Amino acid sequence: MKRISILLLVGTTAIALLFSSATAQNKQWKPGSRAPQAGDEYVNPKDGTVLVFIPGGEFTMGSDSGDADEKPAHKQTVQGFWLGKYEVTNQQYQKFRDAEGYPDPQAMDDPAFNAPNQPVIGVKFMHAQSYVKWAGLRMPTEAEWEYAASGGKNLKYPTKTGEINHDLANYLGKEGADKWEDVPSPVGSFPPNPFGIYDLAGNAWEWTSSMYRNYPYSATDGRENQTDRRHRVMRGGTFHFGEKYIRTTHRHHFAMHLRLDYAGMRMAASTDQLK
Repeated sequence: MKRISILLLVGTTAIALLFSSATAQNKQWKPGSRAPQAGDEYVNPKDGTVLVFIPGGEFTMGSDSGDADEKPAHKQTVQGFWLGKYEVTNQQYQKFRDAEGYPDPQAMDDPAFNAPNQPVIGVKFMHAQSYVKWAGLRMPTEAEWEYAASGGKNLKYPTKTGEINHDLANYLGKEGADKWEDVPSPVGSFPPNPFGIYDLAGNAWEWTSSMYRNYPYSATDGRENQTDRRHRVMRGGTFHFGEKYIRTTHRHHFAMHLRLDYAGMRMAASTDQLK
């Protein structure tokens, strides 16, 4: 009887593994194969970024109870787009630097910050622009970032549950699952948000493509002009900042030609970019 039980267990495990493998394969999307669906994944061949398809929809952007620059809360409609499953890592940025000859980010010689699977930080917006051009991708707009961070549920924090604690994100302090004291954690160390995106809360500031301007947000009012040398919006907070800065609607901004120690990036793409 014991042998039969073991055989049954092995058989069940094999079926489960086969099912898991088939499910993973079904999530992989290829250009021209079909219209992308929620949760589809595409691996960008140039830099290895894993992109997840975020279905379009309407959401409330901003907050009437937040900081002054988050007001007024207003309705926004976002078209379906692709967003990086993880923040861009040191390993990915190294490949870009080797190919294009760009200088190292500020902390790249510090072993506390230069592990291959940590998010790259200390990236100027102008260098981020060069990275996306090299990779054939783009940065998310501020509206796309907030829509994805809200998880389709207007979550207060861009975590799995919409709450914030050290079991859900790496930010100022160290406790629970957050084992990293004032340094970035390896990407994917915490649970993903409802859209399957990791580390939208804390870890590294993430550049968006959007110029810092008053709300309501409009993609056609000039704030998406990529050549205008004005402050650009960053989102998500960092390992060095507290929970106030991690709120889904919080806006941070910085000069595009200067380096901020905690600034990293996450890739995005429109479906017509993926060929």
